[in-house]
Amino acid sequence: MSGAIDRQNWPIARLADCATGRLRDWPIARLCDCATGLLPDKTNLLGYKKETKTSCLFLSPVIFGFPYDARCDILTSMALDIGPLRASDIRQQNEKIVLRLIHDAGVRGISQSEVVITTGLKAPTIFRIFSFLEESGYIEPVESAQKPKQNEAVCRQEKRGRRPVVYRAKADARYVLGIEFHVERISLGVFDFLGNQLYARDVPLNKTEDASAVVHIIVDLASEAVSQLKLDKTRILGIGVGAPGQVNVGSRIVASYPRIPGMRNFPIATILEKELGLPVVLHNNCSVLAKSQCRYGEIGDEESLFMFLLRTGVNGAFVDKGKVFLSPQGTTIEMGHISIDYDGPSCVCGARGCLEAFMTALDTQNLSKGHWLFEELNLEDYASASILDSAASYLSSAVQTVSRLFRPASYLVVARSEPLASALASRMSTHLSKELSTFDDMMPRFIGRAYDASLSLRGAADLVVDSFLS
Repeated sequence: MSGAIDRQNWPIARLADCATGRLRDWPIARLCDCATGLLPDKTNLLGYKKETKTSCLFLSPVIFGFPYDARCDILTSMALDIGPLRASDIRQQNEKIVLRLIHDAGVRGISQSEVVITTGLKAPTIFRIFSFLEESGYIEPVESAQKPKQNEAVCRQEKRGRRPVVYRAKADARYVLGIEFHVERISLGVFDFLGNQLYARDVPLNKTEDASAVVHIIVDLASEAVSQLKLDKTRILGIGVGAPGQVNVGSRIVASYPRIPGMRNFPIATILEKELGLPVVLHNNCSVLAKSQCRYGEIGDEESLFMFLLRTGVNGAFVDKGKVFLSPQGTTIEMGHISIDYDGPSCVCGARGCLEAFMTALDTQNLSKGHWLFEELNLEDYASASILDSAASYLSSAVQTVSRLFRPASYLVVARSEPLASALASRMSTHLSKELSTFDDMMPRFIGRAYDASLSLRGAADLVVDSFLS
């Protein structure tokens, strides 16, 4: 709409009319639903594709924190090019919202009355959705002994009627495969709908194997897992893949991973879908682990976190309130290949002075044996301590850059062992505390954790579950 139109004093009903006449009678809570996680900024949806606009209308109720003009843009742009929303669209989105609430409640479950209070949808609508989800095999009632303590609002409602039945997602409703790989290894796990791991296997990679060979191994591993567990493929939601290097999540390609020949602009998701006949969701393996650490690793899902992953190389990921940062082009962070010294050593990526080049130069003997960075260092040894001090110094240089860009509340270092990761995290904190600048009003928290393969695999599987429930 042109700027000449005065929208500042439009009533809500007029805003609803901007989208379609069907929206006139919508509850305000539903009218205002918009998934900010799908948007790089809080402006408007005019440049976004139809599917994104449709999805944005139904999720988290935050749009009324937007400027008034932005609210109008969201609704009017939908009216311009996605047309009227069908009743089936609204029904399916509401079903996904309710199923996510039940799924996120875990084994303890949630009652219909709690979902009514949380969503603002009417009780008959919630009853219909619960009935549909139960008949479809997605949810089941929880036994009385396992019912969770209800919140205060629900307790007041219970006093006026019978105690509500608590439901949870059925573990065997659907299954998901999670895959994580890097230059040395491919790992695969199978999970049920509640995130319980049913199967795990990993195989070493020969450093001479190229991108096509990696695909063939993944196909064989996935086929073997499905066969051994005797899974019906129609009940498999898909495959989540945590790939190394820089990943373009939007294009679903590995943009660059120089350690595996042919892994440049490689359409691994499309190839795997064709080979396995299952949907594939692709992300960077470091980002997958960082998000999984926030969800399950006692880091705190609401906290902003930057994670460094040290294996045979270095990478990083930034998670803010459960969302992984992506560039405007949809690519993941490639932290190991930021330059901390333009005159530094040459790197495997072709540039000079990369963080990874400095880090790997400290431990060439260990890496040549096929070990991870600093894996065999004796933390009590003076020479080892000197190496770790240098590594912490390089990482601290990277932290200063990250802090100027993102200002995360915490930094997580993940390495082969927790003592090693904690030793690096402690040294980084000490190093940076001595070099505070005027920009550093408070020190972030530094944490060390051992690499957990199960967290990586579950994070990869969650890519599919999150996509299904969105």
